[in-house]
Amino acid sequence: MNKNSQENHSKKIPGRHAALKRVVLLSTGGTIASAPGSDGRAVAGVLSGEDLLAHTGLEGLMEARVESVFQKASNAIGPAQWRQLAEKCAQLIHSKQVDGIVITHGTDTLEDTAYYLHCVLDTSQVPVIVTGSQRVPQAMGSDAYANLRQAMELAASPHARGQGVLVSFNQSVFSAGFVRKVSSYQLNGFDAPGLGPAGMLDEGCFHLLQRPRIQPLLPNPAQLPRVDILPAYGGAEAAMARAVLQSAPDALVVDGLGRGQVPLAWAPVLAEALENGAIIAVCSSTLHGATHESYDYPGSLHELVSAGAFNVSHLSARKARIRLALSMAAYGKDISAIAAAFSW
Repeated sequence: MNKNSQENHSKKIPGRHAALKRVVLLSTGGTIASAPGSDGRAVAGVLSGEDLLAHTGLEGLMEARVESVFQKASNAIGPAQWRQLAEKCAQLIHSKQVDGIVITHGTDTLEDTAYYLHCVLDTSQVPVIVTGSQRVPQAMGSDAYANLRQAMELAASPHARGQGVLVSFNQSVFSAGFVRKVSSYQLNGFDAPGLGPAGMLDEGCFHLLQRPRIQPLLPNPAQLPRVDILPAYGGAEAAMARAVLQSAPDALVVDGLGRGQVPLAWAPVLAEALENGAIIAVCSSTLHGATHESYDYPGSLHELVSAGAFNVSHLSARKARIRLALSMAAYGKDISAIAAAFSW
C-alpha cells in the first residue's frame, strides 16, 4: 500500500488515542430537511439538523454540533442568505475551534450558494462542504442521510483543505467553481460537465484525484449590486434585450451562444448600451469550454468585446453573475479590475 493509501485509510476510523475531528453542521433547509405536509407533498426545511445527524451513524466517530442558520426552500435563498452563511463560516474558521464545516442546502440553488462561498472563503485551514439530497428523508431509497454522512466525513479530511468550497453528492466531490445540477430527480443530480469530479468518497475515505483551479478570493460585501442574466437563443428579438437593459440593472451577464455570440438583433442594442457605460460580461451557454473571439461578424464576441464588453470563460451564467456582483462591490466600475477578478 502506498503512502497516500495508508493516509486515506488511517483516517477512516479515529484511533484509540486520536482526537476526534470537530465538524459543525450548518442547517439551512431544503429537500434534505423536508417532511410530508398535510396533502402528502414535501414541505422544505421542517427537519432540524439534529434530526438528520441522528441518522448518520457518526456518533463516537467525530465531535459534531449543529447550528440552524435558517430553514428555507432553496428558491428562497439569495444574496442576504449567502452573506449570512459566509459570515458564519468565517467566524467558525477564525475561531480555530473547528476542523470542518458542512452546510445542508436545497438542491435547486445549491450551486449558487456554494459558488458564492467559494468566491469569499479561505478554506486552507478548514474545509467547507455543501450537500443536500434529491429525495426527501422519508422516501424509499433516500440519499439524505448517506449524503450528509459523506459530507461530514469529507469535512473531517485534511485532504479537503485548500480546495475551495466543495460539493459532496452521491459519493462524488465537486469544486463549487464547476458544479451544476444536471438532473431534476436522479440521485446523481450534480456533475461538473466536461471536467468531472475532483474526487470521490469510498467507505469514509476521501480520494482526491484532481485539484481544482481557484480564482482570486473577493470580499464578502454588505450589499451586492443588481446583476441580471440575459439568455441568448435563436431568433431572439431586440425587444428582449432592450427590456432588460431599460429595467436598469447595475450590470448584465449575457449567456451567449457557442463561443460567446448573440442573436443578430441584439448586437446594436448591446453596442448602444456599452457606449452609454453599461457593464456587460459575456459567457457561453454551453456546458463547458471557453469563450473566444474566433469570429468577426455582427453579433460575434469579437464585436461585443470591441464595443467594451468582456468575456468570461469556464463559468455558467449563474456563477458569472455572482462573481460580477462581488467584483463590482469590491472595485466599483473599474472594468480592468473586474475582468482581472475572472482570471484563472
